[in-house]
Amino acid sequence: MPLVTDYGAVKEIYHEAAERGVSLPSFCVEDRETLEAILAGALETGKEIGVDDPPVVPAWTCRYPGRGQMELLTACGDPVLGTNLMLSDLEAFMGDTSPYRKLRVLPHLDHGFPWLDADIMRHYTDRFASIMCDASEKPFDANIRLTAQYVEEVRGRVVVEGAVDEIFEAGSDQPKNEPTSVEQAERFLRETGVDILVPNVGTEHRSTVTRVAYRSDRAKEISSKVGKILCLHGTSSLRSQDLSRLPADGFVKVNIFTVLAVRGGQAVARTVINNLGNILDEQELKSLVQADVLGKRTLEPGFGETQPSLKPMLDFVATPHRRDAWFGAVRETCRQFYKAFNYRAFQD
Repeated sequence: MPLVTDYGAVKEIYHEAAERGVSLPSFCVEDRETLEAILAGALETGKEIGVDDPPVVPAWTCRYPGRGQMELLTACGDPVLGTNLMLSDLEAFMGDTSPYRKLRVLPHLDHGFPWLDADIMRHYTDRFASIMCDASEKPFDANIRLTAQYVEEVRGRVVVEGAVDEIFEAGSDQPKNEPTSVEQAERFLRETGVDILVPNVGTEHRSTVTRVAYRSDRAKEISSKVGKILCLHGTSSLRSQDLSRLPADGFVKVNIFTVLAVRGGQAVARTVINNLGNILDEQELKSLVQADVLGKRTLEPGFGETQPSLKPMLDFVATPHRRDAWFGAVRETCRQFYKAFNYRAFQD
């Protein structure tokens, strides 16, 4: 199936999700392994619930100062090249012989700053299902003006997401801003005309610990006035018990990234530790043990997955071994989110 980028078709999928009480997880990605893991998680979820074409929302940023993901995709750091590669990979994954070809894939550009990403936001409009026009770091009136200008420019061509105010950055030394009020949300929606609304309800961007006070009450208050068109940012800072509440709180789209990176990175670390004797030669391992960097057990053939001979082995030094560790952890994490966000409701 081709990527879903037609404005009407995208709106219909979001409307379907809202009607069924589903939040669509928008998984941010900065590498091919994560991209495929997102699709694989959806495919396995679909098989489990008997749905051939569950919707999938892979997302990425370009020059976003918080984390410019398309600047990180390639070693040369070119965000336009990164965007082209990501879109071409998605198109290949949707090819006739791909196992993922039946999925409904809605690519999303996240945190597009009009003053940084204008080239992508304007020239790639027809290749995205949705684009976030993020002017939330500006004063409220300027945020409305810049977002409204972009909505007018691309009206009917791409679904536009806008942020009412800035989401707090984990680890920032700035004082935490107040949650979005109902009045702010209504005015922002009325004066910008965005399709999807991002309120601040207490979450934090790029938090690796669950310590925030999520304002479910405020989300419900806003949703009761503007509809089930909300998008949550900073999801990785939530407690697990809060996740299943999001569809009922009015969130039709939920952004996710940090937890994927944490679990993927940790899985790679574990597989490397378990295979130190298959990656480093015996002399280097002994030197690390003598320097108290590693324990003596790492020299034993039975340590982890170490083979009897302590030496580099192609199957363990080449990329696929680490890729599969990352892929498996991220795919399972995605499946957990699809379950938490009520994908079973897509059953006829």
